[in-house]
Amino acid sequence: MKIVHILSADSGGAGLAALRLHQALLASNIDSDILCFYKQSKVPHVVCVERTTCTKILMRLPIPFKNGKYKKVRNSYGNLYECISFPEGYDCITDHPLVKSADIINLHWVGSSLNYKLFFRNIKKPIIWTLHDMNPFLGCAHYQGDVEKNIDNYALETKIRKKKEKWIHQAFHLEIVNLCDWMKNLTIQSEAFKTYPQHIIRNSVNIEVFKLYNKEYVRSIWNVPNGKTVLLFISQNISNPRKGFDILLEAIKKLDDKTHLMIIGESITIQSKANIQYIGSIHDEQLMALAYAAADAFILPSREDNLPNTMLESLCCGTPVITMPTGGMMDIITNGENGIIADAIEAEALYKAIHQFINTKSLFIRQRISQKSHTLFSPKKQAQEYYLLYQDCIKRAQ
Repeated sequence: MKIVHILSADSGGAGLAALRLHQALLASNIDSDILCFYKQSKVPHVVCVERTTCTKILMRLPIPFKNGKYKKVRNSYGNLYECISFPEGYDCITDHPLVKSADIINLHWVGSSLNYKLFFRNIKKPIIWTLHDMNPFLGCAHYQGDVEKNIDNYALETKIRKKKEKWIHQAFHLEIVNLCDWMKNLTIQSEAFKTYPQHIIRNSVNIEVFKLYNKEYVRSIWNVPNGKTVLLFISQNISNPRKGFDILLEAIKKLDDKTHLMIIGESITIQSKANIQYIGSIHDEQLMALAYAAADAFILPSREDNLPNTMLESLCCGTPVITMPTGGMMDIITNGENGIIADAIEAEALYKAIHQFINTKSLFIRQRISQKSHTLFSPKKQAQEYYLLYQDCIKRAQ
């Protein structure tokens, strides 16, 4: 059985999750390849789509060829969205050798790269679509918050959504993988996916890297002061409102100087304080693991999120997660066991959750958290679950 994963890029949170699945399958001796439109990694069996000269020219022309008509929209509204995507990509990959040789295709985050109309009309193979955000069943937005923020653009959002639904419904055989119950509850209500089989399979983590470390030792690496409660915040894009960094900054105003906040992500400008340590961006998994290990708790204040890699990584390192009542966090976090879920998505509720953790942090057993998470998010478990799904999906498509 040959699996081909199709994704926009092998970077970012969704790209990393797809790479980890691909590597998990390879480690289990399952034939897996990735076909992506933008390639950064050096992982084996990852192939980048080669664009023709004609395609390259079309992509640069400021005229309404294909989704050039959407470039004006992206230029006008793009800064109002976290991410904006359109379903009429320039590249037709239906004749790509990897696609033609596949027994089953696993779609991931495709953004504006995939030409929905050509892909779903021409691919006569079973398709699994792993949903990393809401975009496949929305219009041009990727989360509901962006739909609500851009109500003036609702007509276009609806138009794009209906186009996608029409094209998706031409699929030969389609099944959906959700990362959490929250996403599944949304997909089964969506016009795009409500008639298709639904599954839940969690992402995996490299448990050889994200594991328990000696806290005192790793704190010395980061020059974290002793005797303080250390909190950690990580986001690839800290200024992204959906990630809730503004909520965290407001919440920690009430905390005393016995609390220390480590921040990892893109460069930001915040008021200098002795108890805030900005580290910058980190792209090395080993360093990331040492950051999780240095913290007493990982803070995940997202307003909306699916199943963030950061949550899984933190838990595998034995670090409890303090988070909001949304997304996959509701599936994974058990109050008082591996973290705390705030009562509401607001600064006051987050402050209370952090304060509660500080008063009870000795009750959180890091070894137990890590062991359970290694079982839940192991690559071997993920590979086995996907392999069984691929087999069943192929049978159902016959």
